[in-house]
Amino acid sequence: MSKIIRISSRRQFLTRTVPAGALACLGCKGLFAGPGQENKFSENPGITTEEMYRVFYGMSIPVLQILARDFGRDKLVQELTKASAENASQMISAVAKDLPKRDMKDFAGLIDGMMAAAPFNKAFAYEVVESSDKIYQEKVTQCLPAILWREANAADLGYALECSSVDAQAKAFNPKMKGELLKTLMKGDSFCLARFELV
Repeated sequence: MSKIIRISSRRQFLTRTVPAGALACLGCKGLFAGPGQENKFSENPGITTEEMYRVFYGMSIPVLQILARDFGRDKLVQELTKASAENASQMISAVAKDLPKRDMKDFAGLIDGMMAAAPFNKAFAYEVVESSDKIYQEKVTQCLPAILWREANAADLGYALECSSVDAQAKAFNPKMKGELLKTLMKGDSFCLARFELV
């Protein structure tokens, strides 16, 4: 006999159910492959970065829009912003944990390395506009996620999920850093301008 699992709150849904679903889809490489069966996840799918993003976002954005309708858009934006900050903090902390120091040079190297790797190197066009011991500032002139969120009339959800965590990222890397978005494509500016400062 099947047991029905009831979700008691929006918070439980957003903090437990959604991440568990994402883990099942993305994080369990080879989990469902049978004995002797080759894992096909690492094969080149023969599609462009844009096609790949369109598939993923085409499945994800409608789900978030349904949640916004059912739970309230403002509440969902608030929860996505909070979850995005927590996730970014955990990710940056994990990536930076073995760095001998966490100065601005190391932070710039981390960002530059990430942006040079697939799929980010095909989904974004950016340039470093300032880099010093105290400041790192980047300008993004092309952002595929912003295009997709805006096409779906869901830029507020996209901003909450993908853009709002810059300060959390900075503080997770070094508590003496701060980050801010001065401009953003997601909100309709002609480019994004992210500034990180070691204070």
